[in-house]
Amino acid sequence: MNLSKLKMLFFILPFLLSASCVHEELETKPEQMTIYFQFEYVNHAWTYQHQGFIIDQAGKVYDYEQPENWDWPEDNQINRQNFESNLSQAEARLSLLDESDIRTAGILALQARHGELTQPNHVMADAGAEVYAVYVAEKDSPTLTRYLLQQRGDLYQKNTSSASDQLTQWLIGIRGEEGYGGEHF
Repeated sequence: MNLSKLKMLFFILPFLLSASCVHEELETKPEQMTIYFQFEYVNHAWTYQHQGFIIDQAGKVYDYEQPENWDWPEDNQINRQNFESNLSQAEARLSLLDESDIRTAGILALQARHGELTQPNHVMADAGAEVYAVYVAEKDSPTLTRYLLQQRGDLYQKNTSSASDQLTQWLIGIRGEEGYGGEHF
């Protein structure tokens, strides 16, 4: 093997190894995980407002408005029991989402976990926060991890993954309105 081929091998090898690691991370299938999708609006200005919805892997949509004793994630972690307590305060819609849409969203959620967050951009005052997020855990894990997709309102921040953008648009469609626009990212 001549020297130029050897140099080329050393140059390309790290890229091949890193590509195989990324592929390995994404080999996890949504069926092996617990995944929830959430839209949430919270505002503490003037009067307290808290409303939103959570979607489970079966395609059930649970709406909530002004829930009492809501358990908030700490450092983007929430105990499964506390999350289920939150879910019990929500009311299930009568219709289910399409199974193939949920399957696609699950794959996107697993990809979005690897996106980085932009720096928060302070844009408004007293607008509150519209938060689009996913919660992911191994099936037997007692803790769910929250991954921010986008936050809009007083602060704008987003996950840089293209999967995150697709999930956010999907959640906006389910919400039925965009709310605050995405022009401040």
